[in-house]
Amino acid sequence: MAKKGQTFQTYTEDFKLKAIKAYVEGSASYKVVAEWEGVP
Repeated sequence: MAKKGQTFQTYTEDFKLKAIKAYVEGSASYKVVAEWEGVP
């Protein structure tokens, strides 16, 4: 649950599209894509 005043990580449109493309093309699983991109 979010705490009052907490800030969240934001990602650019290009970042999101790159990650989605890698996943959809089947080059990697969502977990591997997240590790490549440094998403916690």
